[in-house]
Amino acid sequence: MRLKISTLLIIMFCVATSTLAQRKIDLLLIEKSYDKALQEIDKELVANPSAELYYKKGVVYKNLQNYQQALEAFMNGLQYDANNIVMLEETAECFSILGNNRDAIAFYDKALQVEPNNLALAGKLGRVHINLEDYKTAYNVFSGIYEKDSSNVYWNKQLAYCSYRVFQREQARDLYEKVLEANPRDHGTYINLIHCYNWKKEANEIMATIDSGLVQFPADKELLFEKAMFFYKTKRYGPAMLQFEKYLEQEKQPAFEILMNYGISSYFADHEEKALDIFGDLKLLSPNDPLVMYYQSLCNRKLNNFEDAIELMTFAIDATVPDYVSEMYHHLGQMYGQQRQFKESIEALEKAYELNPGKTEVLFEIATTYEEYNSNKTLAMNYYRIYLTESGEGAKNAIYALERIEKLKEDLFFDE
Repeated sequence: MRLKISTLLIIMFCVATSTLAQRKIDLLLIEKSYDKALQEIDKELVANPSAELYYKKGVVYKNLQNYQQALEAFMNGLQYDANNIVMLEETAECFSILGNNRDAIAFYDKALQVEPNNLALAGKLGRVHINLEDYKTAYNVFSGIYEKDSSNVYWNKQLAYCSYRVFQREQARDLYEKVLEANPRDHGTYINLIHCYNWKKEANEIMATIDSGLVQFPADKELLFEKAMFFYKTKRYGPAMLQFEKYLEQEKQPAFEILMNYGISSYFADHEEKALDIFGDLKLLSPNDPLVMYYQSLCNRKLNNFEDAIELMTFAIDATVPDYVSEMYHHLGQMYGQQRQFKESIEALEKAYELNPGKTEVLFEIATTYEEYNSNKTLAMNYYRIYLTESGEGAKNAIYALERIEKLKEDLFFDE
């Protein structure tokens, strides 16, 4: 009997001691004395390990943004309580923060097996699928949430985004409109809603959305850009030019393409001199851009500067042909040569050189082809000479070309 009483007293003492330790830990957590709390937790874990203690340890590390240690603590806690919904959620969230999204999905799925009607958990699962760009699965998750609760603005916004990504444009549009009605200060939703509208069919809705956004966010550069681009797409170049200027007042490092659109708008709005200034700046950024030279030429033409216009249009044409077209003709010429279709081979090789005069080795190939194709060796000799002149010190086949020139000279002399 005395033994039973002693055992009971020991148990009561341990429970009381543990309770006191837990209270001390809780007090330290409230005071945000995290280092001391960790010391007490580790001390208590040696004597009385439990899911609750590991959970508290995980929370401390999470508050310290030490997510790897937090994850370890939560995983240890799940060994004591595998279906603890709070720790399953915390584990999944730590995985997600660390970028281990696929691991996060596994734990969110397990948590939802424990609480299938927990919409907050489902929402977090949907976000992880969005992070993985698995928009179809995310769409299905948020659609399921919407069927149970269509009033939550945050979840509706996620569903709208997923709808747009899976090409359910009309649903995305309707949802974004609903989101903005509930929260007119949601800047991102203005931009997303504008992109949901068909600019050819819903022009009034686009403009109304942009103007509503500018009421909430005056002089916002993203909304000003959307307005400028809308005018640009609808070929209303005067208003587009003015809107690009308003945008550029806010954006000090505009993209090349935006400045290009500003220049084009200025040109078509009959502000040729302004357009020339814009394209002049763009040419400094990209000296060989054919579109820049093209519009510079058109501006000069309108201003009756015909010599400049012709020169620039010529440069634009030359720059428009990409390098790979020359390479294509080069290969074509070689293939014709292999088939002993020499006339076609020379025509293709000459085109390759015309498109890219830097490919001087093509001249050498033309010379060798003429030697085999034409009984008049003068053409071959002339091409060897042109090859040596154009290639200079960079001629890879200089020795052979010189030898062939001398040999052809001898042959022509004896033929005479």
